[in-house]
Amino acid sequence: MSGTRPGAVPPEPFAWLSRDKPAGRYKISLVTPTSEAVLGVFLLLAGIVFAVFLFSRGAGGAVALGVLLFVIFGGFGIVLLVMASARSRWARAYRQVHGHPPF
Repeated sequence: MSGTRPGAVPPEPFAWLSRDKPAGRYKISLVTPTSEAVLGVFLLLAGIVFAVFLFSRGAGGAVALGVLLFVIFGGFGIVLLVMASARSRWARAYRQVHGHPPF
């Protein structure tokens, strides 16, 4: 974590994910990076399953829908995996400085 002074923890990346009481219409709270990574892998696998199922149909519309679903689900899955990676590095630095996990 470059750019921070020794003994200091940088601000939490994507802190809005770990709020105790999320506000808004969709109250999703992915507190730990592990839960984010699990959901990211699940979405990525769902996109692959949808794409394989629709590609096997062979029709033009089914293939287009398969590509669209793969891009949507796979894209969200990859974004969550990147966010989980960033937050796990932060949690590791927090644990080294404070001696206990942040969550």
